[in-house]
Amino acid sequence: MDVWETLQFGVSTYRDRIGYDQDPAIPMPYEITNYAGLILIQPQPPKSREDGSIMRAIVIGSGLSGLITAHALDKAGVTDFVILEGRANPVEQSGSVIALYPQTFRIFDQLGVLRQMMDLGSPPMKRWIHLDPQGKVIHEGPFNDLLTQNHGHPSMIFMRRDLMQVLYSNLPSKETRVLPNKKILSIDQDVSSVTVTCADGSKYTGDILIGCDGVHSTVQRLAFPSDSTSKPNLTRPRSEYRGLFGSSPLPKGLAPACVTETHNKDIVFMILSTTDRAFWLVTDLKSKDAPDSVRKYSDKDIQELVDRYADHSVAVNGSVSFGDLWRTRYDPDGPSRPGLYDYLEGVAKRWYSGRVVIVGDAAHQMTPNLGQGGNNAIEDVASLVNQLHGLLKIVPSPTPAELEAAFARYQDERENRVKKTAGLTGKYTQWTSWRNWSGWFMLSWLWPLLGDRVVVNWLVSPMVKESIKLDFVEERDLPVGKVPWKFA
Repeated sequence: MDVWETLQFGVSTYRDRIGYDQDPAIPMPYEITNYAGLILIQPQPPKSREDGSIMRAIVIGSGLSGLITAHALDKAGVTDFVILEGRANPVEQSGSVIALYPQTFRIFDQLGVLRQMMDLGSPPMKRWIHLDPQGKVIHEGPFNDLLTQNHGHPSMIFMRRDLMQVLYSNLPSKETRVLPNKKILSIDQDVSSVTVTCADGSKYTGDILIGCDGVHSTVQRLAFPSDSTSKPNLTRPRSEYRGLFGSSPLPKGLAPACVTETHNKDIVFMILSTTDRAFWLVTDLKSKDAPDSVRKYSDKDIQELVDRYADHSVAVNGSVSFGDLWRTRYDPDGPSRPGLYDYLEGVAKRWYSGRVVIVGDAAHQMTPNLGQGGNNAIEDVASLVNQLHGLLKIVPSPTPAELEAAFARYQDERENRVKKTAGLTGKYTQWTSWRNWSGWFMLSWLWPLLGDRVVVNWLVSPMVKESIKLDFVEERDLPVGKVPWKFA
């Protein structure tokens, strides 16, 4: 074997090793030529578009995961993208709250919005208080303080619409990149591209499509048809609980910057408090004869639930009832009024198909009682964009097979962690609602016996420290914590 044959054999071996053996014409990062008997090895620069981007991406949904995806793609050099949003206002206007854990602030730092987010959020959460139905303290401890000590960054709560506004306002060229009133009708893909057709007749073509469109994902429905073996949810997500969300002025009797949970049989009242506001979530086990599917609740349904628990204590010594919070609720008849929704629990079987991939709630759903849905969606985005960034450095114009290989690595990296987290949040919902004796025992005896330090150090911090960040962007402000990050 001469030198030329040896080099060609080496290239073939390299293709096999990194998984790019689908097409012998795949461009390599180096160009090897035989010129008059001289072997030349030269770097092969990525092919780019006029704007410098090497790929065009279509993002469906301008919610949390959609806007995070846009920022991450921009950082990765994929500057040619468009976000298609079905709502008239591309920035979510709901009055709901979102809790963010330390790992998410690392990604905010990488995206350049950390300072704005820290200024925007409520004071970091300090303590977690557990109460029995009469308001007697079962356990109180520095759960959130311990998390901050372990990981440097805090746990904080945000008005979802304020968080969205910061992400939207900091996105370059947002007016031309984020397009409202774009209801998706169809998704078609072939060997060279993927095309989205909208209800207004417009069409958008790109190299990849990223579905960030939430629990009731249109992308999942259209890109993974029911007669295909690649349909993500081969088994339907289950729905056992429902939740009533809302907020009120912080009343006397509820401590600020705390989580207060009041437990009872088949129901739990969770209150996240800032210095002046109480965000509440009432999680109720659905009746046994309720359908195991999502339903839309009427104002009458909501009032029936409120009337049933109006006198239920939600503060220490029964100083505040749920009825007190309900009577002072914010925006009772406006767009951010309280709402009652069914929870979904489930992880999709497959998160990608050809040039299409899904993230966040479109790929996995979990109960909200530990506040992990949004944090996991952001981690999905980091994992996915890391894979795309690494792929594009080697293969500037990837084929569907190469994209699927990258998407498969993303799902492999995330799926087990998501399943563990979803399993933990589901168990926590059952425990805190005292669904059975084990939940009552866990909250009333075992947790107080062990203390918050054991729960945080043995259960929560191991999950947090393994969180994924962008692997191609430096962090500017990483506080020192007691527990080292897996991805430093």
